[in-house]
Amino acid sequence: MGRAIEGGVLEDAFKEPPDDAFIWVKTKNLPAKPSYLEIKFEKGIPVAVDGKPKDPVQLIEYINKKAGSAGIGIVDHIEDRVVGIKSREVYETPAATCLIEAHSDLEKMVHTKHETKFKSIVDDEWAWLVYSGLWEDPLKRDLDSFIDHTQKYVSGTVKIKMYQGSLRVVGRKSRYSLYSHDIATYGKGSTFDQKLAKGFVELWGMQSTEANKLHKNR
Repeated sequence: MGRAIEGGVLEDAFKEPPDDAFIWVKTKNLPAKPSYLEIKFEKGIPVAVDGKPKDPVQLIEYINKKAGSAGIGIVDHIEDRVVGIKSREVYETPAATCLIEAHSDLEKMVHTKHETKFKSIVDDEWAWLVYSGLWEDPLKRDLDSFIDHTQKYVSGTVKIKMYQGSLRVVGRKSRYSLYSHDIATYGKGSTFDQKLAKGFVELWGMQSTEANKLHKNR
């Protein structure tokens, strides 16, 4: 899933990691043209890539190779260890980088904004518990239940563009998408009643308006 690289010359936090530290991620002579990945998810689980069903290990190995060859997947940061020490850590995680980006993007398409906001808090707490070795903590099991429930509708396909060390999501689709072209479009075919905005704007900004009036009078 990933490789941790540390010690030696990397203990100088200002020194760039040498190219030979990396096995999966290409750092020189990167392809001159972009490449693409299409990752399919079912209930939050990646099940296929580039139209081919794969088991988890095969899927990770495939993405590691394809994304790594495009220079994707190097993480170089200062980490706070549980014991209080700050440590310079370098990782190469091509598949994880792509999967996390794609999964997060798909969640934003099928979740409400309230679910998206709260799940980001849950994700941070879950990651901290796991990093800290508290895999068996009851809170972790509680968070597992919430996360599992949120994945019920996280099914669809996400397209990622990779080019010389950078990646971005360039497309996504899902049968559970909350995105509606007819509502979101700026074209003439929009079904959204623009007149509704006037009352909403007045109500949404009412407290701000009243507060500004009060402050100007003081």
